[in-house]
Amino acid sequence: MLFKKGVIRLSVTVVAVVAVACNSGETSHQSNMEDSVSTAAGQVDEKPAIASPRRLVEGKIGSVKVSVDYGSPGVKERKIWGGLEAYGKVWRAGANETTALEFNEDIVIGGVVVPAGKYGFYLIPNKNKDWVAIVNTDWSREEHGAWGAYNYNKEHDVVRVNVQPQWTEEVQERLQYDVTESSIDMSWEKVRISVPLVPAKK
Repeated sequence: MLFKKGVIRLSVTVVAVVAVACNSGETSHQSNMEDSVSTAAGQVDEKPAIASPRRLVEGKIGSVKVSVDYGSPGVKERKIWGGLEAYGKVWRAGANETTALEFNEDIVIGGVVVPAGKYGFYLIPNKNKDWVAIVNTDWSREEHGAWGAYNYNKEHDVVRVNVQPQWTEEVQERLQYDVTESSIDMSWEKVRISVPLVPAKK
């Protein structure tokens, strides 16, 4: 009987040791799992930089609030005028979606009164002569089917105005618009364009 009791006690001890070892291993495994999950959860997915980020510039010309919503492409050592952007063709004046102008009051562009609202803006680059700035009713992909200049419709032009490009030696890497006290200015690569605007008389 003593022997059997000893066996029983020994067996219980062995089982207890095995149980502790298993629990310890399980705990270690769970800890490793938790560490893995924690590490995975701590990782931040870095989104690739947008090639032509969307930008919004705002300003006032007189009492008129003016905004330009556009995609800003980079030069990236490319030939832009007469290369990436062909001369003599309507250009979206930005990247991706149509460039949009918005006015909260009527404004005069090229002698034409443009009613308050939102419009598409396009340019026609020309070689050795004035460029053409275009304000068009179509600016929304959802409402007008406008995307860049692919679906541009000349019949929807509100006004066209000739503008003289200014060429510089300084390269503007990213396309940029600015709203000054009397114009909307565009700079990209070595060209500078200024479109004069005047508040409409009330």
